[in-house]
Amino acid sequence: MSREQQGQPDQQQVAQTQQDALVERVVPAEPSDEEKRLVMLFDEMEGKQLEFLDESGKGIIERIITLLGVLFAVTAFGSDFPPAYLKGNMVAKALVIVTLVFYLLSLWMSTMAIQPRRYQRFYSNLGKMRATLDAMVEYKIRWLGWARWLFALGSVALAALIIAVIWGV
Repeated sequence: MSREQQGQPDQQQVAQTQQDALVERVVPAEPSDEEKRLVMLFDEMEGKQLEFLDESGKGIIERIITLLGVLFAVTAFGSDFPPAYLKGNMVAKALVIVTLVFYLLSLWMSTMAIQPRRYQRFYSNLGKMRATLDAMVEYKIRWLGWARWLFALGSVALAALIIAVIWGV
């Protein structure tokens, strides 16, 4: 009884099936318009990522400066320094220091993220050029991540300070 009679494919059929599978893997299908738009969107986002991170750092710095003004207004309000509501109020005094430390650290970290620095450029090695770009992005993301957390903690401390001043804790 032959292979065909037993229901088993012959070697020619197996070879043709393997060749068809190889062609499918080698020649990808044409991407749809939606897939092309998605790729273009990600290319555009990647191209503007460094600019976005720098603008994010500048935004954090602007907010910190604004809230430092609020902090100084709360601590130096009136003609006498320290104001009467801070005298003898250890909780408020501690919150002033904590808020100031958080905001100044956040300001420093944001500045580190957007500070210009020299990077080595590899004109003939795209792999190293890509690694340098990835390192730049990771550096900025790391510093801005810490800056955002410290900014948030400083804002919570400022809110607690204002509550402590109002309630006279």
